[in-house]
Amino acid sequence: MTPEDRLGHRQRLREKFEKHEEDAFLDYELLELILTYSIPRRDVKPIAKELLNRFHTFPGVMDAQPEDLAQVPGLGQNSITLLKLIRSANVRYLARTLESLPLLDSPQLFADYARMRLGDKSNEVTLVFYLNTQNRLIRCDTLGTGSVDAVNVFPSEVARNALLCGAQSVVLCHNHPGGSFAPSRSDDAVTFDIRNALSPLGIVLLDHVIVSRFGYYSYRVHEHEPGRGCLLTKLKEGD
Repeated sequence: MTPEDRLGHRQRLREKFEKHEEDAFLDYELLELILTYSIPRRDVKPIAKELLNRFHTFPGVMDAQPEDLAQVPGLGQNSITLLKLIRSANVRYLARTLESLPLLDSPQLFADYARMRLGDKSNEVTLVFYLNTQNRLIRCDTLGTGSVDAVNVFPSEVARNALLCGAQSVVLCHNHPGGSFAPSRSDDAVTFDIRNALSPLGIVLLDHVIVSRFGYYSYRVHEHEPGRGCLLTKLKEGD
């Protein structure tokens, strides 16, 4: 591609985006447009296609670790920083949107935020969302960073922090880097233990959400399934 052809192609991509035709972009075209802002004098289409070839999907590219992105020929530090900046901006946008909404009014938005925030992690990480009486976010803490398939969370720490910030309810969230978002027995145990730690304080565990790159599982949504409702419902005598 000659410099003139390259300039014309870039201009057409930008005009297409400016006309709000982003839904018509193929994934590689959107990556291509992004890269034009960090690679000024080069045909970036091969780089965009190689990114998708290596990381398979657009989210896979955005979630890729910087050291893995650095292995892509032609992708320099400016481009890596730009990709990570766009991802961080998306996380911030969703976080600020969540702050203005009752959290449980938009479970999909919450799941999208959690998946975006945790999707690039190679180890399990636990987030705890502390909510007020209107289910609006007071604060979010990272309470555990573990191995590929396990993370330690201490119920007493969740309870103490909930009291300190005046929370009326809590939502627990962690990721499964391996891809499956089905709850494990240890996930059930953590849910049960944290619910038990909060209940005597009058604080409710509203949900425990497990996220992966491929979807999410909500204990609250699935609480009516046989054998699962007792994990979130109010403590009963003899539990």
